[in-house]
Amino acid sequence: MVSYEDVSNDPKYSMHVGTEYRTTSDMTVYRVSMDRNYGPSPSIYTIVQPPGFDGPEVISRTRFPAGSTLKILTIQRCKDCYLDTEPRMRATVRVTSTTQFDDLEVHAGLGLLSSHMQTIENLEPSH
Repeated sequence: MVSYEDVSNDPKYSMHVGTEYRTTSDMTVYRVSMDRNYGPSPSIYTIVQPPGFDGPEVISRTRFPAGSTLKILTIQRCKDCYLDTEPRMRATVRVTSTTQFDDLEVHAGLGLLSSHMQTIENLEPSH
C-alpha cells in the first residue's frame, strides 16, 4: 500500500486542476479492493486504458467509452514509491458524463491526460 500527497498547488501541476477532459478512446473504470483479504471495503476506483489488469483485487469493471468527460479535482504524487524511476502521479477526478460515479473518489494516471484525453476547450471550434 502506498500513500500520496496533494501537489495541486505546485506550479508544475496546478494548470491541470479544474480542467475538463474528454476521452479519445475506450477505457475501463476498475473498482479495486484495498483490503488485505480482497473485501469490498475499502476500495478505490481508477480509470485504466486497455488492456487493463485482472486479479483477486478487482471487484468490478465498468466500460468508460470514448467521449466520456471528467474534471480534474486534485493532483497527487506518491510519497513512498522509492523504486520508481519517475514520480508516480495521479489525478482525482469527477466524472461529468455520467452520475454513476457521483460521491466516489475516482483516480486517473497523469499520463492518461496527455495520451488518451483532450481538454474540452481544445475541441471547441475557434471563431
